[in-house]
Amino acid sequence: MSYIIEPITKDHRDFVNTQIAESWGGPFVVSRGDLHDTRSQPGFIARENGENIGYILYDFADNDCEITVVESLRQNRGVGRALIEAVVVQAKKANCRRVWLVTTNDNTLAIRFYQRIGFVLRAVHFDAIKQARKIKPQIPLLGNDDIPIAHEFEFEKEISSC
Repeated sequence: MSYIIEPITKDHRDFVNTQIAESWGGPFVVSRGDLHDTRSQPGFIARENGENIGYILYDFADNDCEITVVESLRQNRGVGRALIEAVVVQAKKANCRRVWLVTTNDNTLAIRFYQRIGFVLRAVHFDAIKQARKIKPQIPLLGNDDIPIAHEFEFEKEISSC
């Protein structure tokens, strides 16, 4: 691993905001019917030789830690795992009972990844994207591999298992 993970500061915010706009149609993301403004969320950034190669944002609520956005710009190098591990450390410090996140049914690479790193599928929220589109209409109808985006898959990792 030749990259470093560090907290997002104001110096990183323009990069993160631009990435979220390009990748997620941000600055807002929706999960479980809640609208999150990513511009104010804490997070971590992965950097290598002065270049930003990934980031993660999270939010604490009700003794839980939700990962709202995670993006690795360098696949298969452990960047996503390292970013998630940094959030798990923060969740432990905050005495959270679990770290959780939501992805859509078309995101098959992420679904496999989360399971590989110890997250378990907690729930499938059928047709949840219909509600999400009422909040954020720019969510596309088709996603990865032309799979219709319709459902939210909720994954979690209990802090006691970390």
